[in-house]
Amino acid sequence: MFVTSSILVITTLTSSPDNKIEALTGLVQELRQEVYELKINKSESWINEQRADEIRLLVQDVLSDTDTRTSLQGSGAMAGYNGGAFLASADGNWKLKINGQIQVRWLYNDAKGQTSQHGFEQRRTKVKFSGHVIDPSWTFKVTATWSRSGGSNTEDAWIAKSFDNGSWVKAGQFASRFLREQNVSSSKQLTVERSMLNNAFTYGWTQGIEYGWKNEDMKFVAQYTDGPNQANSASLGASTNAYVLRTEFRFGDAGWKDFAYLTSNAGADNGLLIGVAYENYDTDGGAFEYGNANGTKSSGWTVDASWRGDGWNLFGYIVDTTGKDNAGVTQDSSGWLVQGGFLVNDNVELFAQLQEGDVNGEAMDMDAFRVGFNYWPATGNNSVKWTTDVGWASKTLTNGAGGGISSADWVSSGNGWRADNANEDNQMLLRTQLQLLL
Repeated sequence: MFVTSSILVITTLTSSPDNKIEALTGLVQELRQEVYELKINKSESWINEQRADEIRLLVQDVLSDTDTRTSLQGSGAMAGYNGGAFLASADGNWKLKINGQIQVRWLYNDAKGQTSQHGFEQRRTKVKFSGHVIDPSWTFKVTATWSRSGGSNTEDAWIAKSFDNGSWVKAGQFASRFLREQNVSSSKQLTVERSMLNNAFTYGWTQGIEYGWKNEDMKFVAQYTDGPNQANSASLGASTNAYVLRTEFRFGDAGWKDFAYLTSNAGADNGLLIGVAYENYDTDGGAFEYGNANGTKSSGWTVDASWRGDGWNLFGYIVDTTGKDNAGVTQDSSGWLVQGGFLVNDNVELFAQLQEGDVNGEAMDMDAFRVGFNYWPATGNNSVKWTTDVGWASKTLTNGAGGGISSADWVSSGNGWRADNANEDNQMLLRTQLQLLL
């Protein structure tokens, strides 16, 4: 505007009288406009300065409050989400991680000679607390579960100390390491639920101590416990000496974390995991139902293999145990399972499974064939998974005591299979489940 006024002044000095009057009139009007705008700008500047002072006071209050909270937190806590919600100290020596699992399931079971049954259930509801204290070598885990009937229970409750040479010692309540199918989390299974074979031969959760060691290609675990499925039990009572030894060998590019899943993963590295395990227990109390036997002693072995690559996986194992009662009567039982899956696209996996079990000398054998799919709404994210499968058991499924010490343990409310009526077979089971992981 200053340039425009200067031009008008020059024009006025060089123009005729009439033009001079007209130019001076325009100049006066322009100067009036400039004065008006200067007044407006001055008022707005005062308002902006007032607001700036108010903002400065607000920022000072916030910073003061932050300093107070930080001082209350000691060294300054950090929080966020990384595979679970966490709170951690700034020096990394203290960390608490919170995870959760919800499995909403619907079943339909059709057994000949019995009324077909169907319905919903909360198969698993868990809240998990894990982390480390003092320094990252002292770790812990506590898992609270709610059963289908609504009662709560403790699953994991252990403390562990790791060492620089790759070894660790663990004490408390934890999952036994005998069967690989059981070793893989229920949240990372290929099918809706673990197999009938696993139901009969798993040690489940138990109490005791564990020593382990691993490097890039090998892992060894030794456990001394109260026996199979002895979680949440008191120390005084029947004395049991139970041992589980397991060794795993890793080949290829797939890492240990890759083998934590029995599902497929797009872009996964190729790798093979071979596992060998041995179990043995001896109790002076009541018999355990384990390995399709009600015995006070047991010994058994298993061999398993997991092979996976880009968008596919294969898994299988064999297991064999011998139970014995106080009279020295023995019961042998064995079985095998093979399963595999492949991704038809980044979100959908198709799978199939075949399993067989045998109770020597008894008409209590089991077999089942299963097919199904997994669907992940978010590509590459396991937080939400929908799994549906349907299975057929061609032989008569028995449950409980047979002759001698035999006691078939194929079926349970957890896997959805029912005991067949005598001489009935070809039971069908449809299962669908929505899982959420936090």
